[in-house]
Amino acid sequence: MAVSYPLLKPLTDQLMKEVKAYGILKVSTEQYQSICNSIIRFAQSSQVDLYSPKLMDAYREELDNRCSEGKICKEYQRLQLRVIRMLSSLVEKGEVDFSNTKRSPRRYLVSDEINTLIEQVLDSYPISDATKKDLRAPTRHFFWYAEQRGIKPRSIDDSMVMSYLVDEVPVSNSGSTGRTLRCVKYATEYLKKHGNDGIHRDYTLLKLKNDHRRIIPVYSEEEIAGIAEAAGMDNALSKRDLAIVLVAYCTGLRGIDIINIKSSDIDWHHHKVSVIQSKTHTSLVSELNATTMNALADYILEWRPKCDMPEVFVTVKAPHRRLSQGFGSMIDKYCIKAGVPKIAFRGFHSIRRSFETIIVSRGVPIETASQMMGHKTIVEDKPYITHNKDQVSFVAMDFSDVPISTGYYFDHKESASSKNGGGDL
Repeated sequence: MAVSYPLLKPLTDQLMKEVKAYGILKVSTEQYQSICNSIIRFAQSSQVDLYSPKLMDAYREELDNRCSEGKICKEYQRLQLRVIRMLSSLVEKGEVDFSNTKRSPRRYLVSDEINTLIEQVLDSYPISDATKKDLRAPTRHFFWYAEQRGIKPRSIDDSMVMSYLVDEVPVSNSGSTGRTLRCVKYATEYLKKHGNDGIHRDYTLLKLKNDHRRIIPVYSEEEIAGIAEAAGMDNALSKRDLAIVLVAYCTGLRGIDIINIKSSDIDWHHHKVSVIQSKTHTSLVSELNATTMNALADYILEWRPKCDMPEVFVTVKAPHRRLSQGFGSMIDKYCIKAGVPKIAFRGFHSIRRSFETIIVSRGVPIETASQMMGHKTIVEDKPYITHNKDQVSFVAMDFSDVPISTGYYFDHKESASSKNGGGDL
C-alpha cells in the first residue's frame, strides 16, 4: 500500500506554528521560516508539492554541494538539517522533535482564563507595549504559582503572596527580582480593586534592596587605541569589527543598539547616527567623528557583503543576516591581540563606560554626559563617574561664599577668616 504524504506548504506552516509556540527566539524563528521557504522553492523547481523522504534526501544532497562549493557555511548547513529533522518528525510522529534546539519550552503555562486576566492587569497600567512584553512572563509566573496550589485569583491572600516571594522567587527567578516585584505590585493592586478581599498588605511599597555596586575598570584611551589597531586588518571581519568598536567608543551606544543600526539611521552630511534605544525605547542622536565615519564608510563601501539586510552590521558568512549576539568574544579577541590585560567583568560594555568617563574628565557637565548616554536619570551615571576621582571631589566644595546668619559662628568673622585656623577655645 502506497504511503500518502502531506502537502509541503501546510506542513511547513504547521512546523512554524509549533516553533513559535515552543518559545524559540524571534531571530531563530525567522531563520527557520527562511529555510522552510528554501525547501518549498527546491520542491517547486522539481515540480513537487508533497513532502517525501526522497525529496528530503535530494535537498540534503543539494546542501552538501552548496557547502562544498563555499556558497553556505557548515553552521547554516547544520541548521537546515535540523529543520529537515523537525519536519520529518512532524510527519512520522505527529509532533516536532525539539531535542536539538537550544531553547527551553515556554515556562509557567497557565489557563486561557489566566492569560486573559494577565492582559487585563497589564492593560490597566500606563506602560508601553515593550514593557508589557517584558512583564508577561513574571506575571504569568505569579499566577502559575497560585494555580499549582489550586488557588483562584479571587482567593489569593497575603500568605500565598509571601510564600511566592520568599520560597519561589529566590529559587526559580532570582535573576529578575526587580521585574517580579513590579508584577506582584501590579497583580495584587488589580486584584484588590476587582473583588479580592484576601489581600490586605500594600505591596506597592515593596522595594528591592540594591546590592553593593561593583566598580568595573574602564578601558583607557591607550587601550582603546590598541584594540582598534588590532582590528585594523584587511578583511571583512576586521573592518566590520573596527567600525563597531569605533562607533561604541565615539557614541557610548549599547551593543544591542549598535547591532540595530540601519543604513537609514546614519546622517552622512551632519555626521550623526539616530537610534531607538532598546533599553529605554527612547530616541537618541549621537555625533560621529571623522575617524568613525571613515571606518563606517570603508566597511560599507568596500567590505560589507552584498545583501538586502537593512542593518549596517551583518554576518560575514552566508547567508548574511543581522548580528544576533553580543560582542563579548569579539572584544576579548582583540584585547589579546593588543596585549590589553583581561580584567574580571570588563568587556564590550566597558567601552560605553569609557566614553562617559573620558568626556566627563574633559570637563563635560555630568548632566550633559547623562543625556549623551541616553540615561533617564542622572542616578544611572553613578557607576561611570566613580572612576574619576576629580569629578567625585566636587562634594568637597568651598562654602566660604555662603553667608552665615545663625549658629555658633555667627558674628565670629575674624575667627572664620583667620589664616592660622584654630584659635583659643
